[in-house]
Amino acid sequence: MKQKLGELAQKAKLGKAPDIWISKNERFASVNVFLKRISVGEYFLSLWKQGKFSDDDVEATLAHEVGHLMDFRRDSSSYSFRNLLVESLWFSFGVVPLVIYLLAPAAEYFLLAAVLTVGWGFSIPFVVRHVEVRIEFEADKKATMLVAPQQLANALTKISAFAASAKTLGLMARLSFLAGTLTHPSFTERVRNLRCP
Repeated sequence: MKQKLGELAQKAKLGKAPDIWISKNERFASVNVFLKRISVGEYFLSLWKQGKFSDDDVEATLAHEVGHLMDFRRDSSSYSFRNLLVESLWFSFGVVPLVIYLLAPAAEYFLLAAVLTVGWGFSIPFVVRHVEVRIEFEADKKATMLVAPQQLANALTKISAFAASAKTLGLMARLSFLAGTLTHPSFTERVRNLRCP
């Protein structure tokens, strides 16, 4: 896996291959773009060992995570960085109603602040989903520069088949699963996006 990651990093012209960590918490794979570290879940490794995931599936999964690193640069040409900046600015907008009320603590300003806060709160899942969907699609697009689109689509289809159902999870894991469902594209959306760019 380290060798394959090194080859992908070289193809992606990253300079240095990202570190790879084995994680008990991660089910499949994730990336920390700030630490340039890819975490691979023990569950994913066990499926690979059992032959349920092929070497091509592992390569495609790693390629997606490398795709995040290819795109994430701290400048205006980075699609992911721009999207995360928008998301951060929207989160910081949440303090505006509080500032309005603190500057003018009258009842009508309290009402205005409350309406703005409720509207802002309801908008968060939509803003986050809009940003996160674009980031995932962009990582998939970058990954197809490293592996064939069909290879990535096949890996996503397998991951989808082995993904946990919300019914089998505990309360906190269910909440995390729900948050992921609200904010990220489904595997079906990602496969469709790969086949119909």
